[in-house]
Amino acid sequence: MLLTVKQLAKAYGYLWALRQLDLSIGPGQLVALLGPNGAGKTTLLRLLAGLTPPSAGVIELDGQPVAGNATVRSQIGLLAPADHLYDQLTVLENLRFFTALYDKRCSPSELLAALEEVGLNARVAEYVGNLSAGMKCRLSIAKWRLLDAGILLLDEPYGVLDGNGVDLLESYLREHCAKGHIVIMASHHIARVLRLCDRALILHQGRLQFDEAKQSPWPAFDHAFGDFLPRSSL
Repeated sequence: MLLTVKQLAKAYGYLWALRQLDLSIGPGQLVALLGPNGAGKTTLLRLLAGLTPPSAGVIELDGQPVAGNATVRSQIGLLAPADHLYDQLTVLENLRFFTALYDKRCSPSELLAALEEVGLNARVAEYVGNLSAGMKCRLSIAKWRLLDAGILLLDEPYGVLDGNGVDLLESYLREHCAKGHIVIMASHHIARVLRLCDRALILHQGRLQFDEAKQSPWPAFDHAFGDFLPRSSL
């Protein structure tokens, strides 16, 4: 699996949120997407997920354009605090709906096992609207585990999770990459995401300022971090 981005740009009116971005991300990579507020991180994730059309440039998965290709887009998942779940459906009904929507044939026992893995087995019949933000995030982890998207995008997932939820998420992400899938995670929890990732990107004012595989020590990252990110992030 290969994700390729060529001269990607996004403008909102006269404001360029992202400009002339080129990327190539291969199988099994877990990429930290970093940058200050307003750097363009969420815009990039939404573009990669196909939720926002680019103003210029192309996004391809294994040589196939993401735009206008439902089959390719079904291989890309976005896990965010406002992940699309249906509050009027129960926890189990949400999983059943999404697996059917993505044409994944899961047995009732598989759905229940996925909920048990994320600690929601006691809330199977509860309406999602009654869940806390952390529980909804756990449900989203169960959802994407079942859907097994080739590329998983995460936008600030740590903020709503407790300690056990963080361990659950990170274990899942490692398993996901071990299958040869791709993970791209935007986060302000820099020390935590750097322990997990094997590559880091830094955006600043809509431009890619840094892109390098993780090293130890990592002087190039330390220099870029000091230039573009606040020291308090660590």
